[in-house]
Amino acid sequence: MVPTAENFDVVVVGGGPGGYAAALYGAAAGLNVAMVEKDKVGGTCLHRGCIPAKELLETASVFRSVGSADRYGVKVGPAELDFSTTMARKQQVIDQLHKGLTGLVKSRKISVFAGTGTLGPERTVTVTGADGDTAELVGRHVILAAGSVARTIPGFDVDGKVVLTSDEVFELTELPSRVAVIGGGAIGCEFASMMADLGSQVTVLEALPQILPGVDKDVVAVTLRAFKGRNIDVRTGVKVEGHDPREGGTTVRFGDGEALDVDAVIVSVGRRPWSDTLGLDGTGVKVDDRGFIAVDEWVPHRRGRRVGGGRRHRHPGPGPRRLRRGHPRGEADPR
Repeated sequence: MVPTAENFDVVVVGGGPGGYAAALYGAAAGLNVAMVEKDKVGGTCLHRGCIPAKELLETASVFRSVGSADRYGVKVGPAELDFSTTMARKQQVIDQLHKGLTGLVKSRKISVFAGTGTLGPERTVTVTGADGDTAELVGRHVILAAGSVARTIPGFDVDGKVVLTSDEVFELTELPSRVAVIGGGAIGCEFASMMADLGSQVTVLEALPQILPGVDKDVVAVTLRAFKGRNIDVRTGVKVEGHDPREGGTTVRFGDGEALDVDAVIVSVGRRPWSDTLGLDGTGVKVDDRGFIAVDEWVPHRRGRRVGGGRRHRHPGPGPRRLRRGHPRGEADPR
């Protein structure tokens, strides 16, 4: 026990869906809970993931519907997109949800610590703030839910202007006219669909034989038909070799000597666990070569009162769903 540390029943490292859901559940059960978040409560999902993606997809759907309204006898004139208004509404939705979430966390009397949390021996979490100040927390239980970050690929250095990940897409100020989406998974297909509906010329480059790996073939077929009808060019089984930047865009090299001139490249090749900032020295917590925390079939780490949550461990499904693991009623074993 660290004499100068603050003591809690549960310390949650990470304020995303896995982390805040666990914190809220623990607080509702009467536990004294601390949550450590280095950015904003809500995590990637709320600020740079699910929520802004669905908001922009809804905008794209409305724009597409208005553009084809005359087919239904509705005369509205040519549809025009005000992209600045689109992005302002996206941020408004995020801010409203963030306000509600922080209010809920506060009402449950969860102690929120701003900074990066690292786990040390004896379930001690050191919080390092942006200004370098530190605080030490000790939890009877510790939940690691630090989330994930976008993967990148060699030769495509993210600059936020021409080469983007999902983080930068949601900060665009102008819609690029021609876009290459590298990666045909769920996230890549969402971006391809959204940008094509808003007016961009989109090409999807996927290294595997089909887009949406692991998804039922019938679903893939429906997606491909929908993409074809919206002039989204899908190239599968192609390896991206690199790109040659130029003023206002770049030329992507792929496949057997093929090249594609675009205004922006979206690298969408999945996400990796953000476990490199967790410390873990002397804790007995094991991390595999992909950055995932090793857990048992009940999710808690095998040694002591530590749990891997969110995207930290290999368990399918959204963060909140993972919290239902460990007990038939979704309650963690208190031992």
